[in-house]
Amino acid sequence: CESCLESLREGKVPDLALLNGNWLGKVPPELTGLSWAEKMLVARVTSNRCIMRVAKSGFSALTANAVFFESPVPKVYKVLPPSVSELSEVIAFVFMGPSRPTTEDHKRVPWLVNKNKVASALEWLKLNHLDYADLEISYANLDDYPEDMPPVSVQYKNTPEFDPYESLALHQTEDPSA
Repeated sequence: CESCLESLREGKVPDLALLNGNWLGKVPPELTGLSWAEKMLVARVTSNRCIMRVAKSGFSALTANAVFFESPVPKVYKVLPPSVSELSEVIAFVFMGPSRPTTEDHKRVPWLVNKNKVASALEWLKLNHLDYADLEISYANLDDYPEDMPPVSVQYKNTPEFDPYESLALHQTEDPSA
C-alpha cells in the first residue's frame, strides 16, 4: 500500500508490519475456515456497506463483483450475531443472468452461514478476546439465519444477452470456465 511504500522510502518500518507486533500467531480452530458471511457475523465493528453483483452465464459459471461503501460512522455491535434485518441494511446481492439463481448457485457464493461455526467462534472470542468480554451472544438471532441461502436480500435481474466475461478483471490469468 502507499503508506507502507512511503515508510520504506523513509527507511522506517511500516506501522502494520509483522515486525511491529502485528503477528496474530496460530489461529484457533474456532476461527479458521469461516466464510465471508460468518466473519461478518462475528465482527464487532463494521465500517462499510457492500453490494455484491453475481453474474450467472448460461453455462452456470458464476462471477462476482463486490462494491463497498464506507459508512460515515462505524457501528460497534454489543450483541452478535446481528439480526438478519440489521445485516440486510449493510449487504445485498444482485444476481444477473439468463436464469434465476438456484439453491446450488447459492451454495457457490461465500454467503452461506453455518450456525454452529458462528456460535463456536463467538463463544471462543467471548472467552479469549478482551474486546469481546462484554459481548452478548444472541442465539435467537443466530437461529433466524438460513443455512441454504444467503441471509440477506437477494435480487435477480434477467439479462438474456449477458456475457459473464465482461465482469472479469482485465488481468485475469485463469480461464473462469475451467
